[in-house]
Amino acid sequence: MSAARWIAFAALVAALVATGVALVTTRHDQQRLQDDLAAANAALQAGDGPRAAAIARDVLAREPALGRAFGVIARAEDGQGGPDATRARYETAVRRAPRDPQVRGWLATDALQRGDFAAAADQLDALLTVAPAQRKPLLELIARLARDPAFADALATHLVQRPQWRSAILRATTASKLPDAADNLHGALRAHGALDARDTARWIDGMLRDGRWGSAYARWASGLDGTPARLPVPWNGDFGRAPSSSGFDWRVRRVPGVLFDRVEVGEGRHAARLRFLGRPVAATGLEVPLLLAPGEHVLRLRGRTEGLRSDQGLEWQLTCSDGRTRIASGASVREARDWVPLELAFTVPEGQGCEGQWLRLVNPAPRGVAQTLRGEVHYADIHVGT
Repeated sequence: MSAARWIAFAALVAALVATGVALVTTRHDQQRLQDDLAAANAALQAGDGPRAAAIARDVLAREPALGRAFGVIARAEDGQGGPDATRARYETAVRRAPRDPQVRGWLATDALQRGDFAAAADQLDALLTVAPAQRKPLLELIARLARDPAFADALATHLVQRPQWRSAILRATTASKLPDAADNLHGALRAHGALDARDTARWIDGMLRDGRWGSAYARWASGLDGTPARLPVPWNGDFGRAPSSSGFDWRVRRVPGVLFDRVEVGEGRHAARLRFLGRPVAATGLEVPLLLAPGEHVLRLRGRTEGLRSDQGLEWQLTCSDGRTRIASGASVREARDWVPLELAFTVPEGQGCEGQWLRLVNPAPRGVAQTLRGEVHYADIHVGT
C-alpha cells in the first residue's frame, strides 16, 4: 500500500476519535480540577496550545493522578522537539490515561504512518473499547486496512491473543465486501493455527454470499484433514461424519416439525434420517453446496421410508448459486419400506450465476395442509457423477 494511502487512513483514524470527545466529571470534590481541564481542552480546540499546556500542567501540580492532563499536554505540544519527543509525550499520556481516545487515536495514526502495524493493531483494538460511539466506522476502517497483507498479518498476530473485539473484527472483514481483506486476515490467522471452525465457517459463507464459489471451495478443501486427491461430490455423501453445517459439507437448518439425525445402517455405514412431526413443511432444512462444472451430471442415492405420510413424497431440487435458476428436481420417494435406488439426471448451464449449485431436499406439495408430513425418510450413499 502506498504511503499516501497510509496517510489517508491515519488521518481517518484521527478524525474518527476526535469526534464528540468531551471531558466528564464524576467526582464532586474534583469539580474545579475538571473545570480547569475543560478550560485547557477549550484552549486547545481554539488553537491556543501554550495556554492549554500551562493549564494542564497547573492541574497536574495540584493532582498528579489526573492522567487526562497528560493527553492535553501531548496534544498541545504536538510536534515540539521532533517526532520522538512528541511520541514520548503521547506514550506517557496513554500510560496515565489509557481510556483517552484522542491519545489512542494519535498513537494509532503515528504507528500506521511509521509502518509499525503491530502497535497500530494494539491501539485500534483499544479504541474499539474507549470510543464506543465510533466503533462501527473503526471496524470498517480496520477491514479496509486488512487489504494490506502486512497489516493483516500483524493484526492476526494480535488476534491470536483473543482480545475482546476479535469476533467483531473478523465479522467486519467478512461483511466488508472487500474479498482481499477477509482472505488476508483469515488466511493469516489460519497460518498462525488460530482460525477455529466457527471463524472458518463464517469466512467460507462470506465467499459463497459474494459469489466466490471457486475460492470458497479451495479454502475449505485446504483445511480438511487428510484431504484425498479427489473429493467426493457431495462431500460426506455417505454421512460417515456428522454434518458440520459449514463449508461444502451438509447444512442442517432448523425447521419446525423436522428432526434430523444420523443413524447407522449396518457394517459401519450411516444414513441421514429425517423425522416429521405432522406439521406443514416446504424445505426440510437438509442441503449442501456443490461446485459442478457446466455439463451433464447424474445424482444417485438410496432412500427408504418408515410410516411416511405425505401428499407427494419428497424430492431433491438443484438450483444455481444465484438463487433464481432452477436446474432440476426429482429422485422422489413417497413410500419405500426397503432401500431403493434413486436417480436424477441434470445439466448445469453455462454462464454467470451458476458457478455453484445448491442441492436441497424439499416437499413439492402445494403450500398449506397438503405440505403436512409425518413419519420418517432415510437417505444414504448420495453421489453426483456423470
